[in-house]
Amino acid sequence: MQNIEIKLPTTATFSSIEKAIEATIVAQGLEIALRGTLKKFPGCLHWHVRSPGQTGTLELTLWPQQHRAWITIQSGRAAAWISKSLPEVQTTLYQHLADRTN
Repeated sequence: MQNIEIKLPTTATFSSIEKAIEATIVAQGLEIALRGTLKKFPGCLHWHVRSPGQTGTLELTLWPQQHRAWITIQSGRAAAWISKSLPEVQTTLYQHLADRTN
């Protein structure tokens, strides 16, 4: 399993981060397969993201109580599209975060 921290602007609100994550998913041509929460991180928002027609799942978690967000790649859910698209997903996400906090 690989966790990649998302550096959040200190002025970013839960709502602006949530919108930035979802806008990034759409902008990258990905789809939300699941949107929910995790018992391990009470109050978090968690997404399973897929590339249409392909296997593999990219996970994103936003934990507002800790002002923390991260991307997870589970070993059993890894796929070539994830490795290939991850840099662009991160770049787009940081652009969306900047747009919502400036």
